Amino acid sequence: MSLKNNTAELREKSFYYSLLLFVIVLPFSEAFVSIAAAILFLQSLLFQPLNNIKKSLTNNKSVFYILGIFGVYLLGILHTRDFALSMYELKKVAFWVVIPLGIVLSPRLSEKRFYKIITVFSIAVTVVAIIAAIRFIFKSVFNITDFREISLISHIRYSYQVALAIFCCVFLVINRVKENDSFKTIVPFLIMAVWLVLFLFLLKSITGIIAFLGTTCFLGLYYLFAVKRKINYLLVVVLAILVALPLLYTKSVWDDFYNIEKLDPQKVDKYTALGNPYTFNFDSEEKENGRWVQSYICAEELRKEWNKRSEYKYDSLNNHGFSNRSTLVRYLTSRGLRKDSAGVSQLTEADIKNIEQGIANYIYAEKRFSLYPRIYETIWEYDRYKASGNPNGQSLSQRIEFVKASVVIIKSNFWLGIGTGNWKAEYAKAYDKLGSKLKEENQRSSHNQYLNYMVKFGVIGFVLIMCMLLIPVFKEGQEKNLLLWILLVFIGIANLGDANLETHMGLSFFCFFYSLFLWHSPDRIKNFTFQEKLK
Repeated sequence: MSLKNNTAELREKSFYYSLLLFVIVLPFSEAFVSIAAAILFLQSLLFQPLNNIKKSLTNNKSVFYILGIFGVYLLGILHTRDFALSMYELKKVAFWVVIPLGIVLSPRLSEKRFYKIITVFSIAVTVVAIIAAIRFIFKSVFNITDFREISLISHIRYSYQVALAIFCCVFLVINRVKENDSFKTIVPFLIMAVWLVLFLFLLKSITGIIAFLGTTCFLGLYYLFAVKRKINYLLVVVLAILVALPLLYTKSVWDDFYNIEKLDPQKVDKYTALGNPYTFNFDSEEKENGRWVQSYICAEELRKEWNKRSEYKYDSLNNHGFSNRSTLVRYLTSRGLRKDSAGVSQLTEADIKNIEQGIANYIYAEKRFSLYPRIYETIWEYDRYKASGNPNGQSLSQRIEFVKASVVIIKSNFWLGIGTGNWKAEYAKAYDKLGSKLKEENQRSSHNQYLNYMVKFGVIGFVLIMCMLLIPVFKEGQEKNLLLWILLVFIGIANLGDANLETHMGLSFFCFFYSLFLWHSPDRIKNFTFQEKLK
């Protein structure tokens, strides 16, 4: 075999194995993803002369649109006032350069290897899902107090990987059906898909779930319009249920929260069974499970009874930094118990342990396999924010403040934005202008990618970035690549709830699969039609 052939084979293998390495480590470790991205980029430069690199760039000119996104950040430095922060931002978004170039400058993948890449990715995500489920079930063993800690990386970013793995499994099933493979080769992918759907809801990433459901609806609508046949009424019903069910479920949680007990100040019991007076704050709007928190409280009895049952004293903070007093009062309220010695005596040992861990409502512990607590928590945060105007320590409330501050900045910098690296100073001014109660350490940019782009680069920069993302799809003739559109629709929805393309794991995930699907999808994926696949 000639040296040229040996070099070509070496390049193909190095590219293929670097892709495998990337998808394997993606759900496991942020640090390893950086290393894998560097390897992917470096291998693309090895074993080929400079004129080959120039030829690859000439044949794949659309890559310059993607590199242009990084260029927008570079241009934003021209009016930066915080050079150190602007350099940090450039470092965060370097994946716009490293990954697309690493994939474009490499040899084209064979169809077989493409399917192996998405197969290994799906398996890696499934393995981590099993690990996370074990960590969730035995959370006390792993010292886990919050469901967000069960995944090995950010639970939001991991939920995106889970969703894409589900869609990849579906495509792998379709491909094997097309190839007339035996049913036993299809079953593993069906099992993985079902398990990952269940796990996605167990993970409780609202952003990931909404983006997954929205993308599934997009697929259903695409099918209805793409397949020229009589309307599939069953699919229409399924899509309607897919939209209605989450709304109805959320409404039921909302109704449970706001179905408040009625208390008449003239008719309430004034004393405990031991004859001590209760205190009431009828002006307080704090509530748990439809009951008023600041009612039927006897601090003297609570302190005495609690201190008998727990080593974490009533007037102190527990190991997680929460007030034992406030947690106990909220927990008793959630149980429908009065805040006195009788109420504390009715708590089980499991209840006591929950309170010691800072769990303020029993549903967070007893309904942990359900989405109910996650939705309830969001409604509770909104209710407390509406009543107090204090967003600190509450995810939803803080995000609302982030959006308000972003709108203030955009109005003042509509066309060109504030530039790269200036966001901290500008957001501080915006929060001050709003009179926000948000503590300085909690003041951040918006958890909405589109608002972030408009804040930094104005409407002009935002439109440029969106065009740079979409133009390559048509330049490369990938407008029928349903797998690529699934990724774009999914991340498009997810970006409404988080600035994914300015996070390490969000951007590396998107850049990798966007580039892989754009430049290495086999013809069967590139020209996907339901008529061909599902006839």
